[in-house]
Amino acid sequence: MASPADSPTPSRQAPAWPLAVALLLVVLAGALLWNAELVNDVAWQTWVARQLAHGITLYTDIIEVNPPLWFWAAIPVVDLAQLLGVSSYHVLIPSVLALDIVALLLVRRLCRDLQSGMLIVLGFPVITLLAFLDVFGQREHLTLIAIVPYLVLVARRAEGLAASRTIAIVCGILAAFGIALKPYFLLVPVVLEILPLVRTRRLPFRTENIALGGALGAYALSVLLFARAYFTASLPMLMIYQGDRRPIAYLLAQPVATMTCLLLLSLALYGRPRSSIAQAALIAGLAFLAAYFLQGKGWRYHGVPAMGCFALAIAAEAERFRRGNLSLAARAGIALAMLTIVCLAVPLVQGMRAKDDANALLATSDLHSGDVVAALTGNVYWPVPEERHFVWPSRSVTYSPLFYAVQASRAKQPNPAMATLIGDIRRGIVHDLACNPPRRILGDRYDNRYLKTGLVEYLSTDPDFARLMRAYRRGPDYGEFTTYDRIAPVGDRPTNCRTIY
Repeated sequence: MASPADSPTPSRQAPAWPLAVALLLVVLAGALLWNAELVNDVAWQTWVARQLAHGITLYTDIIEVNPPLWFWAAIPVVDLAQLLGVSSYHVLIPSVLALDIVALLLVRRLCRDLQSGMLIVLGFPVITLLAFLDVFGQREHLTLIAIVPYLVLVARRAEGLAASRTIAIVCGILAAFGIALKPYFLLVPVVLEILPLVRTRRLPFRTENIALGGALGAYALSVLLFARAYFTASLPMLMIYQGDRRPIAYLLAQPVATMTCLLLLSLALYGRPRSSIAQAALIAGLAFLAAYFLQGKGWRYHGVPAMGCFALAIAAEAERFRRGNLSLAARAGIALAMLTIVCLAVPLVQGMRAKDDANALLATSDLHSGDVVAALTGNVYWPVPEERHFVWPSRSVTYSPLFYAVQASRAKQPNPAMATLIGDIRRGIVHDLACNPPRRILGDRYDNRYLKTGLVEYLSTDPDFARLMRAYRRGPDYGEFTTYDRIAPVGDRPTNCRTIY
């Protein structure tokens, strides 16, 4: 027997035109993305998924520190792309747009009887797609899309309104997908329960909670069964070198921090939001903001879920706006809230205009599809291999773990585990290049913050690497890259080389 919270209630019919406009905006986003450059991490995601689809093992054959869900989710994308004979990116785009449309339809349905909906529906594709075109497909971007229906459902529960069991289950599963993409997001569904607890003084287990918890539990079990090396190889490696953490001043200088400050100041002037959706979005946004600071990198896409939730809160509260009875302070608060839109627009324009891989493209402009090309760098080289269809010989996307490990070993007391990790990475580089000798190697001349020298020079202190590099002749420089072209065989091919797809 259904509980009252899960029983459908009569709802007034929402006008159709906001949905029609929103769907047109989704199509516009797809058109803008169709010929756009791949996001570097998304290019790596599709490359890894293609290897996994052919039986390569994640965390052993491929070095990665992120949980497996993002890569698993891309396997159907690369399989369908291969079946259709198109690029993975041109399957990924409609896949993410389909996810966005599902979330949009759920939000439209859940907004009924909440005195919110028209602006939220109209703004949904702007907030979840158009504002973040430059980070399309990143995990945080997918999390933003997946979490919005859930937080709207939480707002509906806080108002004492019902939702069908089917919709609650779908919202819970979608939210679980978004949260499982990064462990840092586990805080979000927990703090969202504050709203219904405060408003209803009750905290019963609801259908969406059970669906979310069940999906997260099933995912955790699947990782234990099918990706145990994430716990035995990936996390220990990450714990040894700890990664790269930026100073707090750098984190505070990013657009997400500016947007948060403006929004909190506007709330101090305007007062508590009247819209339950705005309240839920603010709570979720602050939880995502905590995840941004916990990660400590300050990268733009890490702030996407927080910025999207804050923008949703503004859109939801704008529908409750009544101009006549507002004080001067409240009007100033609204003006400050509107200024936060700049925090969305400026980084988007900067991201769309940036061409970080321009020198890598120049350095490989004379090469052809199927050529083996390596880049010994911790900086931007991807998405060049996926876009140009080069063979990528390495088992990792970047050599930054080596940089961080060397920096940590110099800053701390001697650590045998750190020395072992550095040795493993160096031997892995030689093994990968000997298994699939690159036609050209790009060496980063400038990325010497951690090694105090270029990566090629650092690796050349190893006799095996130096012997391999005798088969290469230094070529011209392209910005930060020095090129090395193979002019002779590199020697005997090692055993247990993996096939690259």
